[in-house]
Amino acid sequence: MCNLYDIGPARHARRHDWERAIVEAVERLEKPKFGLRRTDPGIILRHHDGTPLVEMRRWGLHRLYSPVINNARSDKLDGPWAGLWREKKRCLIPLSTWYEWSGGKGAKQTFAFSSPEPDAWLWAAGLWEDGESGPAYSMITRDASPDLAFVHDRMPALIEPADFESYLFEEDPRNLLNSPVAEITPLRCLNPLHHPARHTGPEPMDLLPGF
Repeated sequence: MCNLYDIGPARHARRHDWERAIVEAVERLEKPKFGLRRTDPGIILRHHDGTPLVEMRRWGLHRLYSPVINNARSDKLDGPWAGLWREKKRCLIPLSTWYEWSGGKGAKQTFAFSSPEPDAWLWAAGLWEDGESGPAYSMITRDASPDLAFVHDRMPALIEPADFESYLFEEDPRNLLNSPVAEITPLRCLNPLHHPARHTGPEPMDLLPGF
C-alpha cells in the first residue's frame, strides 16, 4: 500500500506559492489524472533553491532487490532511505483519493480515502531521486490511524500545508510523518481497476445493513 491513487482535477490552493504551483501544473494536463499505479508518471512538488518546483516523475524507485518501490516505510528512514532523507530529497505528492482493499481472495472490498474538504488535496510525504530508472519518487507510508486500520494497517504519511516548509527544509522532520490525521472517512466503492478507462474518481456503493 498505497498502490492506486487519484490526483483528480485542480483543487483550491490553501497555501500561496506551494499549492498554487501544483494547481497550475494540473490545469495544464490534458486531462485530470485518475487511477495512478506504480511506474505511472505522477506529479510531485519539491523545492529548488527554496522555491516550489513541480515535476513529472515515475512512481516507483528502482533497486536491485526490487525494480519498483512505490512505498517507503517511515520506520526505514535510518535504513535503505537514510541517504535520500539526509540529503533532503523529499517531496510532496498531491492526491485527491487513495484506494485500499480489505477482505479475502475473491471477496475483496474497495475503499476510497479522500480529504474531508471536497475542494482540497491531501498531501503525501515522499522521497525522490534521479536513479537508474530515471527521475522517480516513492510515497512514504506510516502506521494507519486507529479509525482507518480496519481496512489496512498502513497509510500514506500526510503533511499539512502549514508544515510544507518544515518537511522540505528541516534536518529531520520525521515527527511530522506521524502527526494526527484530519478526519478522513473511508468510502466503500466500486473497484476502479475493473474499468480503468472510464475511472474518474470513486464510485460509491450502497452501504450494507449495519455498515
